[in-house]
Amino acid sequence: MTMVPADPPRSSSFKGVFVRALGLVFAAVVTGVLFAAWQANGPSLLNALVANGLAWCL
Repeated sequence: MTMVPADPPRSSSFKGVFVRALGLVFAAVVTGVLFAAWQANGPSLLNALVANGLAWCL
């Protein structure tokens, strides 16, 4: 005879959603910081890539 697995506790459901939401907010902040850095330094980075012949990487 096989046993039916027990249901996971429901209290951890909110905790899991909260942790995932916090991770999503963290990823959004990191993306925003990287985008701001690209906006500040993008032209010089692009010029450096062109000077080295690496513009095809983009």
